[in-house]
Amino acid sequence: MDMKAMDRQILGDIWTSGESYETLVHLCDVIGHRFGGSESERHGAEYLKGKMVEYGFENVHIEEFPMASWGRGSCSLSIAEPIDRELSAIALPYCPSATITAAMIDVGDGEEEDFERLGEEVRGKIVLTNAETNKPGVKGRSHRNDKFARAIAYGAVGCVFMNQNPGLLRITGSLLGSDPTRDDAASREAAIPGIGISYEAGMTIRRFAKKSALSLTIKTDNRTFESTSRNVIGDIPGSEFPDEIVVIGAHFDGHDVSQGAGDDAAGTLSAMEAGRALAAFKGTIRRTIRIVAFGSEEIGLLGSNYHARTHCGQTPQKTYRFVLNLDGAGRGETGTEFLRVLSLPDVQAYFEAAQDDMNYRFDVADVYSQHSDQFPFAVRGIQTSQLITMERSGGLVGRGWGHTEADTVDKVHLRGLQVSAALGARLALRIAQDDTFPAHRLGEDEVRDQLTRAGILQRQIDEGVFPPRN
Repeated sequence: MDMKAMDRQILGDIWTSGESYETLVHLCDVIGHRFGGSESERHGAEYLKGKMVEYGFENVHIEEFPMASWGRGSCSLSIAEPIDRELSAIALPYCPSATITAAMIDVGDGEEEDFERLGEEVRGKIVLTNAETNKPGVKGRSHRNDKFARAIAYGAVGCVFMNQNPGLLRITGSLLGSDPTRDDAASREAAIPGIGISYEAGMTIRRFAKKSALSLTIKTDNRTFESTSRNVIGDIPGSEFPDEIVVIGAHFDGHDVSQGAGDDAAGTLSAMEAGRALAAFKGTIRRTIRIVAFGSEEIGLLGSNYHARTHCGQTPQKTYRFVLNLDGAGRGETGTEFLRVLSLPDVQAYFEAAQDDMNYRFDVADVYSQHSDQFPFAVRGIQTSQLITMERSGGLVGRGWGHTEADTVDKVHLRGLQVSAALGARLALRIAQDDTFPAHRLGEDEVRDQLTRAGILQRQIDEGVFPPRN
């Protein structure tokens, strides 16, 4: 069967099925948040494993791995001086138990230049910072943990992240551990407390701060503990080159404050639906297509790190030809697909040319991101990309509804799942079938150059992700 005929069958199958949305509803409404290392995540993994078997994948299994999970307790934030005012807040994953009162300092967006400007004034204070300031899918602003690391480096004793989207939505997201080179519970717990507040609570603090200096009190009671997380894996074996693997994946875990529907059940179900459509060609696809639902992405890319470390060493038994990460796909407006390519220029050019063959337009750009499940593979020299769609939350910044209580099933729609699944399936099919695809595993020096250009080499060395030069 030629590529065009396979395309038509993929599109017809996905476009006439409601399977992806029905599965999304069960995963979110019935199973729940699927926070890494929780019972909800375990139930989610078992459910997805059953779906993979139903879809006809082979070698279906759950890949368990040890990790440090986190349990939420109480959290409060109050203005201690000059008035007594309590504000709604939640602790961020890996926030330690603590009670602190200190002067507040507003670092605005929390970029490097903001901290440099304030310098020693930060020491001993509780930092207030905007949580996310970038438009969805657009590179350019710092990640939450970059801001948290700066707060620690400049001597802050606590960090308050303010949602930039109105709606009384307290924002969450995991914190950097006190020792990023280790995975045990004590090392995974953050060095200082970090909490999330709504836009409205943050603006209240800023209005009072215009009148006089403020002191804040943070009280948190949480626990970090040893647990187990899971990846769910299924294969469509290749007919000619079964040891050459094309991965379609996304993370199925969410944050415990919401259903994690858009981030990232939608991406997971787009990947699963792509695999379901491709399974019809079992025995015809030349290289193996592996579908992976990664666990514990939200708390440190733990599942993808484990899988890459286990299967993609320097002398792997199998070759990972490409990793297509659908974190951020399926949740947004159709026709807004954006392929972030963490590869060599010829791979970007291949995808740009593929649009003419596919008669479907999508944006392609070289964006080297360390904050999703493609990164553990990219840092090992495997070529990767991330397919995302612009969210249905026009005008909102950052993740939009993501990482808040509002990340619920009603924000995701069948049409978005169908389009992302179809595009993901068609891209993976070409990577698996086409001998001219520029597959090339990068050497250590090539990866080092990529990390250097992205400005993140030293941090990866400090965190033990990438080796220092001998």
